[in-house]
Amino acid sequence: MISGKEVALQRKLKIEPIEGSYNSYAVNEKEKRDWSGNIYLACVAVILAIAFFT
Repeated sequence: MISGKEVALQRKLKIEPIEGSYNSYAVNEKEKRDWSGNIYLACVAVILAIAFFT
């Protein structure tokens, strides 16, 4: 909180019990997929296909 404003962050957490331990849990954050790389590759593929067939 550097600027004095409180920012509410909502994160999706995945909580799983650790096998073989008593009252211990592993907390993992679910991440969203980054589609920007796939969209970029699809656009390049479309441009190459158009250039190839024309």
